[in-house]
Amino acid sequence: MEEARELWTLLDRALAWLAEPPRGAWLTEAQVVFQARTGEYGAADAWYEERVRMFHDWFLFDHVLPTGRVGLAEYLAEAGGGLTNEQRGVYRALLAAGHRSLFEVDRSRAARRRLFDRIGGASFDLPAAAVPAGIETCDLLDARLLRPGDGPPVLARGLLVHPRQAHDAVIELVATARRDAGRAPWELLDTLARMKLAWDRADNPRVPAIYGSGSYLYREFLRALPRAAGNERS
Repeated sequence: MEEARELWTLLDRALAWLAEPPRGAWLTEAQVVFQARTGEYGAADAWYEERVRMFHDWFLFDHVLPTGRVGLAEYLAEAGGGLTNEQRGVYRALLAAGHRSLFEVDRSRAARRRLFDRIGGASFDLPAAAVPAGIETCDLLDARLLRPGDGPPVLARGLLVHPRQAHDAVIELVATARRDAGRAPWELLDTLARMKLAWDRADNPRVPAIYGSGSYLYREFLRALPRAAGNERS
């Protein structure tokens, strides 16, 4: 889609500005934080590009810099004077709406794809061309929806597709985390990303050991909750 290519160009421009000295140190420091949250990866890993795309999205939209702004807002505030009114409008729209969640590919019709937010509860209709090839109904995506304007949302470039064998376990884990946290368990996304990394690295991955509520990764999630002391499983 031409609109998506233009959007990626704008995001890449912001990322390149943020990577320049002396701001580049922010990018390096943020990657350490991101890997601590979602799992470590290196250039030799088959999933390296996948993880880097996720990191770049997180850095632009979620990570708060020492200035008190997320990366994209910092770029708009400090370099926005060199942009056109239209470009500034797109950046503002991206900052105003869109979020990362666990989305399930719901029933789709013709040229549309419906994504159901398993944590937030809402549904979103996207053009079929906005969903990468190979993704099928019932697939679970750790993805970020972006709204560049008045049109339909689009998927950011960084996304994870959880293994289909783990579908039921992931859905159950979200429900369990909701009960344990007493609210929408947004922090579970990073734990699920670590689980996906454990799955990719395992020679013989087992769903209960990785995506189960008794797994060590879920127990770490519990310990990080504010009410963890009362929630820790024996």
